[in-house]
Amino acid sequence: MCLLCNKVLGNDAMKPSKLQDHLRRCHPDKTEKDLKYFQTLKDKFQKRPTLRRHKEMMMVCGRLTIYPKSGKPHTIGEKLILPAVEEVLKTVLHKPASDIIKRIPLSNNTAERRIDEMSSDIESFLRNYLQTTHFSIQLDESTLPDNAALLLAYVRFIMNQEIYEELLFARTLITDTKGDSLNLIKTKSILSAFLARVKLMKQNIGRGEFSQFPNLSQTSCQEDDVSTYVQHLNAIYSDFESRFEDILTMVIPPWIINPYGAIEETNVIIQEEVTELSTNEELQFKNGYQQFWLQNNIPVTYPVLWNIARKFLISFPSSYLVESGFSAVTNLLTKKRNRLDIISRGDLRLTLTKLTPNVDNLLLKHQVHPSH
Repeated sequence: MCLLCNKVLGNDAMKPSKLQDHLRRCHPDKTEKDLKYFQTLKDKFQKRPTLRRHKEMMMVCGRLTIYPKSGKPHTIGEKLILPAVEEVLKTVLHKPASDIIKRIPLSNNTAERRIDEMSSDIESFLRNYLQTTHFSIQLDESTLPDNAALLLAYVRFIMNQEIYEELLFARTLITDTKGDSLNLIKTKSILSAFLARVKLMKQNIGRGEFSQFPNLSQTSCQEDDVSTYVQHLNAIYSDFESRFEDILTMVIPPWIINPYGAIEETNVIIQEEVTELSTNEELQFKNGYQQFWLQNNIPVTYPVLWNIARKFLISFPSSYLVESGFSAVTNLLTKKRNRLDIISRGDLRLTLTKLTPNVDNLLLKHQVHPSH
C-alpha cells in the first residue's frame, strides 16, 4: 500500500522499479524526500487507531444488535452487516479485515443472547421506573398464526418532560380467539369536530345543498336518494356518538388547555394555583398545552393542578398501540421465522421500544476472553 495516497498496490507493483514509477507519476513533489520522511509515514500509519480491544468489539456487537427493530432474522449480522463492515475496512482502511471481523461476535446465537439481554435491561428499567410514577395501562388480545391467543399490555407514563408509551409484557392466554403526540384531550377535540362536520353535512344534504359533495352536485338526485344519504349520515353520527360516549361526555377543565384564560373554578385551592400559575413568567407556553404541563417544575409547584392534568395526559387515547404491536408480531413471525418464541425472546420488545438499553452495564457482565 502506498503511504502517500493509501492506494492498495498489487504484488506485481511492489517491485522497486514500479514503486519508483508510481512515485514519479503520482507524487512528483515527493521524489526528493529522504528515507527518514517515508519512515516517519510508516510509523504514523502503524500507530493509527485500530479496533483491537475486546471491549470495543463487544460494544460494536451491542450497538449493532439494535437491528431487531427492522424485524429481520438474527442471521442478518453474519449475512449482511459483517460483509459490509469487511468491505468498508478493505476499501477505506486498506488493510485485511479478516482478523477484525473474527473479533466481532454477531453469530445467530450471539445476536439472540444480546437481544434478550438488552430486552431484559429495558424491562428491568421500565418496571423499576413504574414503581415511582403514575401510569395508565392498556390491554388487548389477538391471534397468533398457530391460533394461540396473545395478550399485549402497554403503559403510558411521563419521564423527562416527555410522554412515553412502552410495551409492558406479552403473554399467551390459555384459550384461543376463534369465537408521537395524541392524547385524550386532542382525541375528544378530533371526535367532536368530526361529528359536527357530519351533522352539518346531514343538514345541508337534507335541504338539497350539495356543495360539500362535488360529485353529487353534478348529478340530479331523487328525493328517495337524498333520504338514503341522510339515513347513512344519521347512522354514522349515532354510531360514533354511542361508541365514544365516554370521551365525548368527558369534562375537561378549561385551564388545562388555556392556563392563562379566565378562571371558572369553584374549588378555592384550584383557583389559587391557577391564579399563581397564570402569573408565573418563568413557565413557557410555546408548543401547546401538553408540553406546557410536562415542564419539570409544575408537579412540585402546582401539585393539585398537576394531579388533574396528569390523568388526561397519560390516559391512552385509542388502541392504536396494541394494534401496531400485533402488526409487529405478524412481521416477526414470517414463514422463515415461525418458530420464534415471541413471548420469552426479546425481539418484540426491542422492535417496539423507544427506550435505549444500557449497553455499558451489559458489557460489564461479560468477561474479557484472554484470546482477545
